[in-house]
Amino acid sequence: MSRGSAPHATSGRAPGIDLAVAASLWGGLYVISAATFDAIPPATLTLIRLAVGVAVLLVYARMRGVGVGWSEVPHRAAWVAALVAATSMLLQFGGTALTSGVEGSVVTMATPIFVLLFGRLLDGVAIPSRAWGGIALAIAGVLLLSLRGADAQLVAEPSRLLGMLALVGAGGTWALYSSLGRPLVAAIGASRAIGLTAALALVFIAPVALVEVAVAGLDLAAATTPAALGAVAYLAVGATAIGWSLWYRGYAAAPPRVAAAALFLQPFVAALLGVGLLGEAVDASLVAGALLLLGGVALIARGEGPR
Repeated sequence: MSRGSAPHATSGRAPGIDLAVAASLWGGLYVISAATFDAIPPATLTLIRLAVGVAVLLVYARMRGVGVGWSEVPHRAAWVAALVAATSMLLQFGGTALTSGVEGSVVTMATPIFVLLFGRLLDGVAIPSRAWGGIALAIAGVLLLSLRGADAQLVAEPSRLLGMLALVGAGGTWALYSSLGRPLVAAIGASRAIGLTAALALVFIAPVALVEVAVAGLDLAAATTPAALGAVAYLAVGATAIGWSLWYRGYAAAPPRVAAAALFLQPFVAALLGVGLLGEAVDASLVAGALLLLGGVALIARGEGPR
């Protein structure tokens, strides 16, 4: 979501470190999830990840004596934001399952494009001229990644294109979630707003996961191996509870350019883990597409100007 009201952020913290750790955890999220889909399918893994992560966040909030904020927010806005967040997270894991952990991490870096577009459409915020160049570069990068591995007729595998579309959709819906969540952030702050809407999102994710299990089944033996349980712990506690908490604490205290720079660690970590753990291929088209997309994101971040 957008920058929340965080009057408790102090200058003594190192917000850049918070942001860097969060982005690194999210880079691992794509690779760890990709390695776990054989044991736990995407929607089911999304449900488990979010349920455990939200539970940890709620326990932490209770320990600090902080409520979830339900009585302080417009309920309709909270439910709409939760639906969009659920859609984004389902598309994120669904798209990663059809592509790879590295590509998932890189493609969803296109989220700033949608932040600008929704800001223009919903809030009337002008898009700087430099940012338009960044949008064009980023789109070229996504197209190159989509055609990666295509044959001589430049026709990519249907499942791969579907995965790429899902990942782009994940970035777009997360940006929309950020715009729709502004009333919630204004009411209770960013970290509480995302925790509340994530809890509500479980209502929308659960039916999808139940249908997935009913159709495809679930191997309980595979889903409860130490590796699968460790992956769930990483995704829920590391990438969700800790990652979200660190990100919003750092984002409240750091300039936007620092947050944008920290996000570049996400695909870097994903590439290291993807190649090292999963043996994912890194070829010229992946590197070129990633450079175009990330270069576009850098131009967008520079084009935003001061806030």
